[in-house]
Amino acid sequence: MNLDFDPDWLRLREPLDDAARAVGLAWAFGRILPTHPMIIDLGAGTGSNVRQLAMKLGRGEQDWTLIEKDRKLLAKAPGEIGRWADRNGWEHKEQRRAYMITCDDMAVRVEMRSFDLSQDPAELGLNQYDGVTAKALFDLVSAAWLDRFVKELAGCGFPPLLATLIVDGRVEFSIADEDDAFVLERFHAHMGRAKGLGGPALGPAAPKALVASLTAAGYRVETAQADWKIGPKQIAAHLAMLEGYARAAAEQEPAASPRIQAWAARRRDLASEQGARLMVGHLDLLARR
Repeated sequence: MNLDFDPDWLRLREPLDDAARAVGLAWAFGRILPTHPMIIDLGAGTGSNVRQLAMKLGRGEQDWTLIEKDRKLLAKAPGEIGRWADRNGWEHKEQRRAYMITCDDMAVRVEMRSFDLSQDPAELGLNQYDGVTAKALFDLVSAAWLDRFVKELAGCGFPPLLATLIVDGRVEFSIADEDDAFVLERFHAHMGRAKGLGGPALGPAAPKALVASLTAAGYRVETAQADWKIGPKQIAAHLAMLEGYARAAAEQEPAASPRIQAWAARRRDLASEQGARLMVGHLDLLARR
């Protein structure tokens, strides 16, 4: 399972993301926006940011543009958004290359746009938008990409940025194993491999790098922890995380694969223990002029 882009994994992680979000920063982002905001969401996947933020940004009209390179994920976005609307009893329909969701006091228009973020960020047209969002993106980008993006953002009039679920490297198992540190060290090293966004990925260094770059550009930055807290009811997510840790660690150091697989086997057994929990550290960030 690809823990970044596989649709099944994105669906599995969505409730974890929703529970982890720093809601205060989302509400603050909404208060900055105008009455009818134009919002661009970077690395949108199937549109989870719309589903998790729309109700927190205030009532009235919202226009979202979802930016995603993977056309297969974009193709799944209308279905996921439609099911979300159905769960809430809202009307929804396709309309001119976009998707419309309406209820008594809210109307959300969602447009899907295929775009490779490795391209020049100037081509995003950020000056057309009142706010920028991104979920689980900045730990995948390089330092060079980040600086180029922040420079473009500031040059477009300092639109507010809400960046959420940025991995910060903290991982805690409620039941310890002697090889936890060994495997996680290699997993986090693997996170630093290039993801096609300008060089080696920032990985767990992303939160500090993002704060530093935005502050230097003239933004005021607020952060809050947004940790995944995976308990017995999220056993599928727990097992998927173990699979991802083991696979990446073994790719990082193939010679250690037997030791890593033995760790994974013990960890799977431990995950079934009563009360077993896993915490994965993330940071949410709000930047405003």
